Amino acid sequence: MRGIRDGESIADHCHRMTTTAMILADALVELGANLNVERVMRIAILHEIAECRVGDIPFPALAHLPESAKDAAEASAARDLLTPLGELGERYFALWDEFERRETLESRVVRVADKLEMLVQAWEYERAGVTNLDNFWQNAWNVRDFDAFPLAGELMNELRRRLEATRRPTPAGRD
Repeated sequence: MRGIRDGESIADHCHRMTTTAMILADALVELGANLNVERVMRIAILHEIAECRVGDIPFPALAHLPESAKDAAEASAARDLLTPLGELGERYFALWDEFERRETLESRVVRVADKLEMLVQAWEYERAGVTNLDNFWQNAWNVRDFDAFPLAGELMNELRRRLEATRRPTPAGRD
């Protein structure tokens, strides 16, 4: 997709995003946030479980798909995967749904980590020469929960600074 060879797998994304969520949650606790880090980690681990069945729907495709259809497909896939676990599966589904609804501090931390990881990946693609990723950077949806966490805003500013440096042409003879 977008001319990217050997793109990030869902497993790659999940591992780095979960690590990002852990670091962000621990840093927020150190700054005084009343946050359940174990809950953050559980939500992070489960956040993409539906993609095992429905795949990662590319953002441009969402313009042609009602959000309710995507949400219903993902909820159905998550239930299908988790129902065989009985009561445990119900608890896991509730955590997955918590992420989707973004109503708790823990779910918003995971959402921010998810988007930060995606944008770090986009920056890495740009460093590798991919040039058609502006919609990742210009989409307000990708940073909608960042205002709740000044630390996330600081990380985003640093990422944008690095992006600008990546996009800046190298003066002749300075390769």
